Amino acid sequence: MPITAVEKRNQLMRDGFCIFENVLEPEMVAKLNAMSEWTIAQEDEEHFEQRRSQGCIIPYWKFPHPAFPELIAHPGALGALAQLGFDDPRVWSGFVISKPPHSPPLYWHQDGVLWEHPISYTDQPQQYFLMYYLVDTSPENGCLRLIPGSHLKRHALHDMDRRAHESDEVGRAKDLSHPAFQKAEGEVDVPVRAGDVVVGDARLLHSAHANQSDQWRTVLTIWYWALYAELPEAVQAVVAEHVTENAEWTAWTEEADPGVQALIPRYSGGVEAVPWNNSPKEGLF
Repeated sequence: MPITAVEKRNQLMRDGFCIFENVLEPEMVAKLNAMSEWTIAQEDEEHFEQRRSQGCIIPYWKFPHPAFPELIAHPGALGALAQLGFDDPRVWSGFVISKPPHSPPLYWHQDGVLWEHPISYTDQPQQYFLMYYLVDTSPENGCLRLIPGSHLKRHALHDMDRRAHESDEVGRAKDLSHPAFQKAEGEVDVPVRAGDVVVGDARLLHSAHANQSDQWRTVLTIWYWALYAELPEAVQAVVAEHVTENAEWTAWTEEADPGVQALIPRYSGGVEAVPWNNSPKEGLF
């Protein structure tokens, strides 16, 4: 029996993720694959060497392509968010992330940035990723791995220094014996089919298996603030500030179509932005 929207919402709140199947039609998947191949071809070799663990991570405004804004405002994407009770989201960023054939695993990490604010230690909806894998995934070609519930409960991996991701050992995957690459307590695999979307909490610990196949394994990740208008003003301020301080992003949004314009976070109040912090504090038990 199919999982209902209410059950998906409950899973998202409890486990930190859920899956919507067949969100993108095959024609859209083909268009996005073509866009991704074009985008990847624009990058220089050093980008891939520095990010061997990720493969590549290219923001959509670096090499603008009309297919990415189409995905941001895609009715299926916004419909999935609406089914979860998020009918007025705001977009923050997005990336083409692709692992080349026979490439190493992605390191364990979480992407929360509000750990200086009490909201991060609650179950109030905040920032979510929508991950669209453009091929069917499995542990053999680098499917997603994650630790359910780690957005709300401390795990040993939270104590790993975030700066490790920038090191050669982790970022360039020079030391695959590093804890950032190891099997973790409570982890699960999340294989999906092309056209599905994984919705996940930014605070959720996640990684990906190595790509042992002969093909690229590409995912398009878009970040949304699910209920932006309900966030504390200090949080709204840092979200909007992040957008306006990025000149490339700002230039890209100025050219975006009305559907994307309506999703851009804005803040005109006078509350000071909460400091940016991507490492959880003692409040996460």
